Amino acid sequence: MTERFPDIEIYLMKAEAEAVLGWLKQTLGEVVVKNGDADTQHWQAADMDIYFTEQAEKNFASLWIKQNKTPWLTDLECARSAHATLQYEIRCSDSGWQESEGDDQSGQGWIKLIRGEEKSFIWK
Repeated sequence: MTERFPDIEIYLMKAEAEAVLGWLKQTLGEVVVKNGDADTQHWQAADMDIYFTEQAEKNFASLWIKQNKTPWLTDLECARSAHATLQYEIRCSDSGWQESEGDDQSGQGWIKLIRGEEKSFIWK
Protein backbone atom coordinates (compact mmCIF):
# COMPACT_ATOMS: atom_id res chain seq x y z
CA MET A 1 0.00 0.00 0.00
CA THR A 2 1.26 3.46 -0.88
CA GLU A 3 1.89 5.79 2.03
CA ARG A 4 0.41 9.29 1.97
CA PHE A 5 2.99 11.92 1.04
CA PRO A 6 3.16 14.67 3.71
CA ASP A 7 2.88 17.29 0.97
CA ILE A 8 2.08 17.38 -2.73
CA GLU A 9 4.02 19.18 -5.46
CA ILE A 10 3.43 19.08 -9.18
CA TYR A 11 4.65 21.20 -12.09
CA LEU A 12 2.22 22.38 -14.78
CA MET A 13 3.37 23.61 -18.18
CA LYS A 14 2.17 27.12 -19.08
CA ALA A 15 -0.54 26.92 -16.42
CA GLU A 16 -2.92 29.76 -15.69
CA ALA A 17 -3.66 30.47 -12.03
CA GLU A 18 -7.42 30.88 -12.55
CA ALA A 19 -7.72 27.50 -14.29
CA VAL A 20 -5.73 25.76 -11.54
CA LEU A 21 -7.77 27.50 -8.84
CA GLY A 22 -10.99 26.39 -10.56
CA TRP A 23 -9.80 22.77 -10.67
CA LEU A 24 -8.86 22.90 -6.98
CA LYS A 25 -12.28 24.31 -6.06
CA GLN A 26 -13.96 21.57 -8.07
CA THR A 27 -11.85 18.91 -6.34
CA LEU A 28 -11.33 20.22 -2.80
CA GLY A 29 -14.38 22.41 -2.28
CA GLU A 30 -13.97 25.93 -0.94
CA VAL A 31 -10.58 27.48 -1.66
CA VAL A 32 -9.85 30.87 -0.12
CA VAL A 33 -7.46 33.28 -1.80
CA LYS A 34 -5.11 34.53 0.92
CA ASN A 35 -2.19 36.70 0.02
CA GLY A 36 0.72 36.44 -2.27
CA ASP A 37 3.17 38.45 -4.26
CA ALA A 38 4.01 38.95 -7.90
CA ASP A 39 5.51 35.46 -8.14
CA THR A 40 3.52 33.23 -5.78
CA GLN A 41 -0.15 33.05 -4.87
CA HIS A 42 -1.26 31.66 -1.50
CA TRP A 43 -4.57 29.83 -1.23
CA GLN A 44 -6.14 27.82 1.61
CA ALA A 45 -8.52 24.88 1.60
CA ALA A 46 -9.53 22.63 4.51
CA ASP A 47 -6.56 23.56 6.73
CA MET A 48 -4.13 23.23 3.82
CA ASP A 49 -1.79 25.96 2.62
CA ILE A 50 -1.50 25.91 -1.16
CA TYR A 51 1.14 27.84 -3.08
CA PHE A 52 1.06 28.46 -6.83
CA THR A 53 4.20 29.88 -8.43
CA GLU A 54 3.56 30.69 -12.07
CA GLN A 55 7.17 30.80 -13.30
CA ALA A 56 8.83 28.24 -11.04
CA GLU A 57 10.94 26.44 -13.65
CA LYS A 58 11.22 27.74 -17.23
CA ASN A 59 7.73 27.17 -18.71
CA PHE A 60 6.42 25.38 -15.63
CA ALA A 61 4.34 26.59 -12.72
CA SER A 62 4.65 24.89 -9.35
CA LEU A 63 1.66 23.84 -7.30
CA TRP A 64 2.65 22.96 -3.73
CA ILE A 65 0.10 21.73 -1.21
CA LYS A 66 1.99 22.04 2.06
CA GLN A 67 -0.24 19.81 4.22
CA ASN A 68 -1.57 16.83 2.29
CA LYS A 69 -5.18 16.46 3.40
CA THR A 70 -6.24 15.96 -0.20
CA PRO A 71 -7.95 12.95 -1.79
CA TRP A 72 -4.55 12.08 -3.34
CA LEU A 73 -1.94 9.96 -1.60
CA THR A 74 0.93 10.93 -3.90
CA ASP A 75 2.16 13.59 -6.30
CA LEU A 76 1.34 11.25 -9.19
CA GLU A 77 -2.30 10.85 -8.13
CA CYS A 78 -2.63 14.64 -7.97
CA ALA A 79 -0.88 15.00 -11.35
CA ARG A 80 -3.27 12.51 -12.94
CA SER A 81 -6.28 14.44 -11.67
CA ALA A 82 -4.87 17.79 -12.81
CA HIS A 83 -3.91 16.43 -16.23
CA ALA A 84 -7.31 14.83 -16.82
CA THR A 85 -9.12 18.08 -16.05
CA LEU A 86 -6.74 20.80 -17.21
CA GLN A 87 -5.03 19.02 -20.13
CA TYR A 88 -1.69 20.67 -19.33
CA GLU A 89 1.56 18.78 -19.49
CA ILE A 90 2.24 17.89 -15.84
CA ARG A 91 5.47 16.72 -14.24
CA CYS A 92 5.94 15.22 -10.81
CA SER A 93 8.42 13.21 -8.81
CA ASP A 94 8.20 9.45 -9.18
CA SER A 95 8.70 9.04 -5.41
CA GLY A 96 8.51 10.96 -2.17
CA TRP A 97 11.31 13.25 -1.05
CA GLN A 98 13.31 12.34 2.03
CA GLU A 99 15.16 15.01 4.01
CA SER A 100 18.23 12.78 4.19
CA GLU A 101 18.52 13.09 0.41
CA GLY A 102 19.48 16.75 0.83
CA ASP A 103 19.01 19.29 -1.88
CA ASP A 104 20.68 17.28 -4.65
CA GLN A 105 17.73 15.87 -6.57
CA SER A 106 19.70 15.42 -9.82
CA GLY A 107 19.30 11.65 -9.87
CA GLN A 108 15.63 11.77 -8.98
CA GLY A 109 13.22 10.29 -11.46
CA TRP A 110 10.24 12.17 -12.77
CA ILE A 111 7.01 11.33 -14.50
CA LYS A 112 5.65 13.41 -17.36
CA LEU A 113 1.93 13.32 -18.14
CA ILE A 114 1.26 14.54 -21.66
CA ARG A 115 -1.61 13.88 -24.09
CA GLY A 116 -3.05 11.24 -21.76
CA GLU A 117 0.21 9.27 -21.45
CA GLU A 118 2.67 8.84 -18.58
CA LYS A 119 6.39 8.67 -19.27
CA SER A 120 9.35 8.36 -16.91
CA PHE A 121 12.31 10.68 -17.49
CA ILE A 122 15.17 12.51 -15.81
CA TRP A 123 14.49 16.25 -15.52
CA LYS A 124 17.72 18.21 -15.93
